[in-house]
Amino acid sequence: MYASVEKKSTALCDLTLYSQYLLVSPQNRGCSKLSKAMESMSHDSVLNFLVREDYTPFDLFSHSTSLIELQGGTLSVDDSVWDKPYSNAKLNPLIGHHYSGKHHKVVQGICLVTLFYTDVKGVRVPVNYRIYLQAEDKTKNDLFREMLNEVLDWGLSPKLVAGDSWYASVDNLKWIRRKQIDAFFAVESDRQISTQKGIYLQVQQADIGQQGLWTHLKGFDFVTLFSKEEQGKVRHYLYYKYAQKEQQQEKQMKATYTEFEKAHCAHWHIECFHRAIKQLCNAEHFLVRRSCAVKTHIFSVYWAFITLEEKVVNKLINNWYEFREKIHQHFIKVNLT
Repeated sequence: MYASVEKKSTALCDLTLYSQYLLVSPQNRGCSKLSKAMESMSHDSVLNFLVREDYTPFDLFSHSTSLIELQGGTLSVDDSVWDKPYSNAKLNPLIGHHYSGKHHKVVQGICLVTLFYTDVKGVRVPVNYRIYLQAEDKTKNDLFREMLNEVLDWGLSPKLVAGDSWYASVDNLKWIRRKQIDAFFAVESDRQISTQKGIYLQVQQADIGQQGLWTHLKGFDFVTLFSKEEQGKVRHYLYYKYAQKEQQQEKQMKATYTEFEKAHCAHWHIECFHRAIKQLCNAEHFLVRRSCAVKTHIFSVYWAFITLEEKVVNKLINNWYEFREKIHQHFIKVNLT
């Protein structure tokens, strides 16, 4: 259905080599380390690859489709900051100052908004992404809607779209409803709901049982509200089930606790993905400054992660972290025996 994504490289270094290097190297120390390891390859060959290639999110999606079922899965949205505390932001427009959930404060780095898909068989891959630039007019929510439109046009047909409270705006929920897709989002405790017509209260004031609360979210539609204690804090979630007008009855639109747990688990995969690309794919470790080179590195990181997931799918490893562990075990065996 899709053409081959791996374009012919203009340098000796190519996408396969560089992405594999990201996976096997304990820490990416730039072009010099890779070129020295390959012996016959120069520093410029690696740099030329990073500078000259021009991969797009569609290239990533095309590669992902070889692994996933396009229909019926969960599409998650979230953003992550790649720390670059020692880089000169004046020399790289991709680097800015963003709030980091990891550090619980504003840090210097690159902010990426990702769409991550978990299909009906449990295969997990990124399918679209954007670099969030504070200097541009587009917000993270604008990027989310733009990317959602793209993956739907490319042929993805998710059953559910999920995200955290940042992406749970009324505009986003209405946008998803127009696409006739279910929605699962965390919501802030001060969002307004109504269980009786004309009477509104905050989510944190509602009596939410284990089976959820069928209620109306102000400005949107009827949803099922759930609560869950996580790390000593009560968090709230909404589950919206799209239904045709002739099917709009509470018993058909109300989400069950089982559906809530399934959606919650599926969305958690994007959090695991963010950790994995930093720990296993050298996401934050690059020494190039030019924007075009950084963009190629970012694409290569996503590509490297798909390689890990492909190994899991093919039962070569049990989980993403096992690949790095096997490399370490082989190194110890070779050098200590």
